[in-house]
Amino acid sequence: MKKTITLSVLVLVALLASTAQGQNSPSRKWGAEVNLLWPIYPGNIYKGQVTYEAWRQNQLAGDIFAGFHIRPSEFRVEEGDFANYALTFGYRQFVWEGLHLELYNAFGPGFNRNNAVDGKDYTSWDYEIGLLAGYRWEFLKKERRESARFSPYLSTQHGFYYVATKSNPHPIIDFTGESAVYVGTLNIGFRF
Repeated sequence: MKKTITLSVLVLVALLASTAQGQNSPSRKWGAEVNLLWPIYPGNIYKGQVTYEAWRQNQLAGDIFAGFHIRPSEFRVEEGDFANYALTFGYRQFVWEGLHLELYNAFGPGFNRNNAVDGKDYTSWDYEIGLLAGYRWEFLKKERRESARFSPYLSTQHGFYYVATKSNPHPIIDFTGESAVYVGTLNIGFRF
């Protein structure tokens, strides 16, 4: 786990260090977004984050982000009552207009109460990583974005998340081990 976290932090620091080179910065560097899809599908998951455009050179740009991921308690037949909360952080690399790749990290506690296998309670600190590809559609044209106080956008992403480590895994009925899980997002946000 320490190696995975260390590697993620080193990648983020290296990307931030590269921002010292020539920048062609727009007027809107900060952003905020929420995931509209997850409360509906798969349901009961809430995610929001703040973004910062760390560097830009024409069409190429890099955003760093930090936020939260909340899954309030819900009953799962094969697990019992489950909830998890995480701080999220990562890097989003824009390659052409709104087309981007994202490296996602989440770290936080998971809670399993009344486990379906043994009836015990479990608390675990979990680390999750993800890789996504997506596109951000800006609602305003470039000229209007630069003069507007807020610039709204919509983005969608597709990719995979993987639970890299758990400090105290709980038993799950018919579970054979962690595997990558497909993830889709639909984010509404604004830059300011």
